[in-house]
Amino acid sequence: MAPFGYRQHMIARFTFGAVKLLLLLVAVAVTEATAQSAEQPVSQAQKLALESLDYLRRGEETTDLKLKIEAYRRGVEVAQQAIRADDLNADAHFALFANQGRVMMHDGFVPNPLTLVEANRELNRALELNPNHADALAAKGGMYRQLPWALGGSNQKASEYLARSVELDYDNACAARIELAELYRDLGYPDRSIPLLEKAVEIATRDKKPDKLLRARNLLRELSAR
Repeated sequence: MAPFGYRQHMIARFTFGAVKLLLLLVAVAVTEATAQSAEQPVSQAQKLALESLDYLRRGEETTDLKLKIEAYRRGVEVAQQAIRADDLNADAHFALFANQGRVMMHDGFVPNPLTLVEANRELNRALELNPNHADALAAKGGMYRQLPWALGGSNQKASEYLARSVELDYDNACAARIELAELYRDLGYPDRSIPLLEKAVEIATRDKKPDKLLRARNLLRELSAR
């Protein structure tokens, strides 16, 4: 059995990592939510799933804390309706995962192993239903990067999931590109980061995402100064 001090240390690392993780995963969801072509028929469940993701975006875009929380909670409710309408809808499970994460953060909820398992269940369900769900792949990659090795973290898996997300959503995967660029930097491959960040700057500028633009430019400056 591990010494008590070690177990306490791992719990502390887990809590910090889980907080960072949930914030990261939802940020990916907000900027790169899956949309369905207007030419294709949209089911009621899909309409609800996209409505839930729209509430997520509304929450991110407003600076009013009350409106933020209201939007996220409404997003949870609508995602649950979508799942009841069709449990096989991957976007609905992803929307529930993303909105729940934001609600927990703004409610001051301290993440623990059980809440991570619950969140991961929705994320895994989305990928089970759609292995090519770009946003869920990016979120899963972020999870593997943020968690300590002892709790399932893996840089190798993180790079695979993030790279696949970028490949599938090439014209929009801004947050996933930045996350992958940071991972390459940490692994000692800064040259791989540069093209990812240059494209992220282009996308963030196009989509008017100042937070992503600042993050990408700062990392580019950091790598250029080496």
